[in-house]
Amino acid sequence: MTRRLLPYIGLLLAAVTLFSCKKKEETTETKPYLYGVKFDLVNFARPGDTFTLEPYGVYTTEGDGVDKPTYKWKVNTGDFQEADEFTLVLGEAGNYTITCQASDPDDNYYATTFSKTVIVIDPTLGKTLNGTGIEATDAHITDGRDQAGENDYFYTRIGDVDWFRNNLAYKGAGLAYEESEVTSYPIGRYYTWEEAMMACPEGWRLPTDEEWASLGTEAAPLEADAYLNDKRMWDYWPNAPRTNTTGLAIIPAGYALPELTTPAYKRIYNYAAFWTSTTDPTDSRLARYYYIFAEENEVRATYGEKGSLALSVRCVR
Repeated sequence: MTRRLLPYIGLLLAAVTLFSCKKKEETTETKPYLYGVKFDLVNFARPGDTFTLEPYGVYTTEGDGVDKPTYKWKVNTGDFQEADEFTLVLGEAGNYTITCQASDPDDNYYATTFSKTVIVIDPTLGKTLNGTGIEATDAHITDGRDQAGENDYFYTRIGDVDWFRNNLAYKGAGLAYEESEVTSYPIGRYYTWEEAMMACPEGWRLPTDEEWASLGTEAAPLEADAYLNDKRMWDYWPNAPRTNTTGLAIIPAGYALPELTTPAYKRIYNYAAFWTSTTDPTDSRLARYYYIFAEENEVRATYGEKGSLALSVRCVR
């Protein structure tokens, strides 16, 4: 009797094994992906700004694909919340990364995600921009041409000259970083030479080549160990620490190329450049400017075209 049952038991085990293999194959089958989800959001904003984010662009390579994806949203490392649209209310100064996930409600596709970071700027000195020497002092002026809270310039005396300790942000001329006006103060704006010659407040002017040269050739005493929110602005840290012993608190705001169809903004976080009032004696198209690279503890000077470069400005009197 036992011998007669053995073939049947063997067939049964084979059938079970085959079913198990098929089940395993079915559960590990690779699904196609969703692609392309996006939403629009500015790069810079102010505390309290509110945005309604609408996702778009989901597609598949599998024909018709998903009729109506399910969308989930989260801010920084928070939990996902399901919503077709997401209302973003920004808090205090800081960096906020918003992530949108699009998935198939029928689970026929793997989900796709898209993230974008908005930098929230508080123009109050020492908030968004902070670091050694970036602080309010009694020695300051208020420029009545700009809005309150974004028109205070703090200065320090070096020799017989008063120097601005923050970059000029006068909105009547120049460019804001990436056309985001909120960046004007405290990062400063970018001016062509002609604009720079006219942009300082009454009683102040653009420094001469000699005045910049008098500050010395070592960069560390001029530079602030600066942060934009929590991101260190000087990308590279040379052997000489940034001491800011002069009090000028120079930051690497980079420069702009204003004559392109769309202005370009270059080298923020690792380059600082400032116009002087001195022109090239052999070429009227050129003016002198001073610059600092993050990689070197040295202040250098050269000439640049007055209209094709837009640089930071420090005013003196």
